[in-house]
Amino acid sequence: MATWSELTFHPSPAAVAALRAHWSWKLGEHWTPFLFSVIGDVFIELKAGTVWWLSTATGGLEQVADSREHFTDLLRSDRTDEWFLPGLVEVLHAQGKVPEADDCYTYAIFPVFADGSFSAENMRPIPAARHFAISGDLHRRIEGLPDGSAVDLESF
Repeated sequence: MATWSELTFHPSPAAVAALRAHWSWKLGEHWTPFLFSVIGDVFIELKAGTVWWLSTATGGLEQVADSREHFTDLLRSDRTDEWFLPGLVEVLHAQGKVPEADDCYTYAIFPVFADGSFSAENMRPIPAARHFAISGDLHRRIEGLPDGSAVDLESF
């Protein structure tokens, strides 16, 4: 079973700055990131104290708890399998795809696309700042497009 130190990481100030710069279109200005999953997702707290999950794979933003205390309780539930994908992280490690400090995983083809997937073959570690820039810019550009729309990924 993957450990918390294998499922989460501590981003550098540059990575947090990239997250803020490239995801502000979705998150606004008033939020605090406090937990980063190695698969590239982020848990943030709003001023109201609510906790939200930003899926950088799909561009989804979902409120997951009313408070950090509630969120801490949820970390002892089955939700962690959905949020942190420990089985996938174990496979990635077994394939030698182990992130270094300030790295997280990103996707060759993001799972928001039909050809994308949450598979070890579709993922690799990269610097977190780069992942947040790529994912934020991608989702900003495709936000609001109907499902099945053709997207020229070469223009990214």
